[in-house]
Amino acid sequence: MKNPQAGGKKWRLAAALTLLLLAGYSGAAWPAEMIWAPPALEQLIDEALENNQSLRSRAAQVKSLENRTRAAGALPDPKLGFAVQSLPTDSFAFDQEPMTQKQIFLEQTVPWLSKLDLRSETTAQSAREKEAGLAAARLELARDVADAWYELGYVAESQRINDALIELLERIRRDAESGYAVGEGLQQDIFQAEVELSRRKDEAVRLESRRSTIEDRLHELTNRQARKSIDPPSDLPEPDFSFSAEALAERALARNPDLKGLQAAIKGAAAETRLAKKDYYPDFNIRLTYGQRDEDRTGRDLPDFFSAAVAMDIPLWHKSKQSRTVAAATENQRSARNRYNDLKTRLPYSISSLAAEIKDSRRRYQLYKNELIPQAGQWARSALDAYEVDRVAFDTMIEARIRVLKYRREASRLFYNIYQKRAELEVWTGGAAQTEQQETLHEFKGQSHDDP
Repeated sequence: MKNPQAGGKKWRLAAALTLLLLAGYSGAAWPAEMIWAPPALEQLIDEALENNQSLRSRAAQVKSLENRTRAAGALPDPKLGFAVQSLPTDSFAFDQEPMTQKQIFLEQTVPWLSKLDLRSETTAQSAREKEAGLAAARLELARDVADAWYELGYVAESQRINDALIELLERIRRDAESGYAVGEGLQQDIFQAEVELSRRKDEAVRLESRRSTIEDRLHELTNRQARKSIDPPSDLPEPDFSFSAEALAERALARNPDLKGLQAAIKGAAAETRLAKKDYYPDFNIRLTYGQRDEDRTGRDLPDFFSAAVAMDIPLWHKSKQSRTVAAATENQRSARNRYNDLKTRLPYSISSLAAEIKDSRRRYQLYKNELIPQAGQWARSALDAYEVDRVAFDTMIEARIRVLKYRREASRLFYNIYQKRAELEVWTGGAAQTEQQETLHEFKGQSHDDP
């Protein structure tokens, strides 16, 4: 009787230590570090994280597993029972036979050494895997909000550029009509201007529809009950942040939540395998019984009885039960390790690819901003001067003036695409990447959309 009690104390102590570790883990292992975001975007992300029902469901699952961890490390409930022994069936009298007893017994199942610890560890690792999934889902939601918000910025900029194109084409059409009225222009110039103007108006309808769709997407992500106006990005810093792909890959290997979730899955499967192997060893059932006897018919006071028993499981059918369970747990462990190795191998390449895309987009953006847009502006002014003295055709002049605004739109697309790729990159690295960000305002955003 002494050894099982001492063993029980040991297991309860181990379970308590496990719970303390879990309590510390739950509060500090997964800091709520989201992607880099300016204040307006940060507010949208916070709103989405607060209102998202799927995240609440995942958080509830984590809490559920934490509670199950406490239960898994506890001993099974003891059993309290009542019985009657050796009651004669001819009279059903308790004082007829000396062996007749009214019994009360207490029974406790005591698992084999370390089984409780392994059950607790298996559940704890499942909780960590779920919590890693929650962290990944939070990052992905933040990325989706950022992606839609930056896309809204590009569409809003495209609308401003398209409105400037419409205003430009209306002036060109009026100039063509005036020239044709005094015999200094061609009617086909008017038709060409009207065709281009109609195309821009069609683009305006398309952009308005696209903006409405993006705003609906943001309302969906933030789970808003009522529609509210969403301001597009403005005055974002120049996307000249720099970082090392190797440093980001190292950070991702240490912080990526999907990778951490698979690490927890491996540890959980390993604990499950060890637990399955422990099932080859028996659990013990300890039973204590107190039997009360009545006086016999002669008035003799009969002493009560005390009994104790120990029973154990016999793994007689281990080939069809325990061995199968061990094989299944081993395969789960192998599967988790293969998935972990696959992601660990792919992660640096994914980060390197995104870093290369950001670098290329930055170079193209600088090319548009510093060379193509100024050069196109010079061409447009030169073409206008040449057209006024009949040295270039009307379609050349109009194409040159439209080209400037088209280049501005392409530069805007590259600008916001860099920020979208950065948000995607930070999902892989498990949070906001440490980069050098200059606070220079976006010069392109401040450029005038007047006639070049």
